[in-house]
This record gives sequence, structure tokens and C-alpha cells, in this order.
Amino acid sequence: MKVPRLLTLVLSLSLFGTAGAVASSLWGDYEGFAKARVLINDAEQSFSENEAPAFLIKGSTVFPVRVLSDSLQALVKWDDANKTVAIYKPNVHMFVAKKISNDYSIEQPFGKVKKGDSLEFAVVAQVDSLTTPITAFKLSIVSPSGEEVQVHEKPVVGQRESFWYTWPFDVAFEEAGSYKVKFAIQTDEGGAYTVVSEKTIASE
Repeated sequence: MKVPRLLTLVLSLSLFGTAGAVASSLWGDYEGFAKARVLINDAEQSFSENEAPAFLIKGSTVFPVRVLSDSLQALVKWDDANKTVAIYKPNVHMFVAKKISNDYSIEQPFGKVKKGDSLEFAVVAQVDSLTTPITAFKLSIVSPSGEEVQVHEKPVVGQRESFWYTWPFDVAFEEAGSYKVKFAIQTDEGGAYTVVSEKTIASE
């Protein structure tokens, strides 16, 4: 679920690990505060015109929850009545293999294919620690150019905190580069999907 753009949801953090912030007059000011440049895994984060950028206040960096949730591949829910933002990070592990047995044993796993090959394979998703209700989830294969070459959506009824799910795909790897296998979750019916896990298949 996307947080409404007009709501300024910010989180005060002391950044560490794979996220870093550099602040200077070089980046300008926002509402009287020095702007900060945010890097996550060395990728610079951008901010839309309708949201507050990263800025410094009392020695901490403040920036929209969207940036944090996207980098963590987490779900965000905004409770406007109680002015509360909730972040959920389910554990989602995916396996890609040419053969999966009935007891979910993984046979012939792979992570690389030859460009131009067509391949039948299965994606297995193991989900746990899903502590918020969802309405659906989606498995998709995305080409290096960003096209969803195959998509499978599955509605969810009731709370499902942990489960396994397997689905077969038949993909022609026509492009060179990284194909993404993505697992996305929809928290509200008709709402946007949020990617919470992804794997890469290299096409060479």
C-alpha cells in the first residue's frame, strides 16, 4: 500500500550499515534545515515533489518512511485516525529450480541461463512472520528491460502468517542481463503491490 503523497510521514534515524547520509550546504535547505543526501547500497535516493526530502535535525536524519520501507522491501500501513505508521517485514525466501518434488525438495536449482533459451522451472516461496492481513500476493518474472514477461496472482482469504507456495513458469530468456523473480504483496483489495523479496536469474 502506498502512503498518501500529501501525508508527510517521516522517520528519525541514526543511519548506519548499508545506508549512509551526508549533509552539507551543498545539498541546500528544507524548511530551515540542512538537506541530507541518502545513499542505500550506494544508490542515491530521490524524493518526489510532494514529500519532504531527507534533512538534519538535532543530529538525526529525518526522511520519508517510503524510502526506508522500499529499501527494506517492507509493507507500510498508515492509520490516519490514530496518526500511526506501521511497518511490516515478512520473511520471504524464494527458490528457483527445474524440478520440485511433492515434499518441496529442491532438485536442479539454477541461477544462470543461456540467452535465447526457453526454460520450464518452478518458483517456491516460503513465507513466515507475516503479521498483518493481506488480500493477495503476486509472483512475477521481470526482464532486464523491466517488462513483466509472466505474472501469477493469488488472492488470499483470512490471516496467513506462514505458508509455502509453488508455481510453474515457462520463460524464453530473449534478453541478456538480469531477470528478476519478484514476490509482491497487496495489503488492501484493489491497492498497489509491494515487492517484499526478489531473486536474480542471469541470462548470458
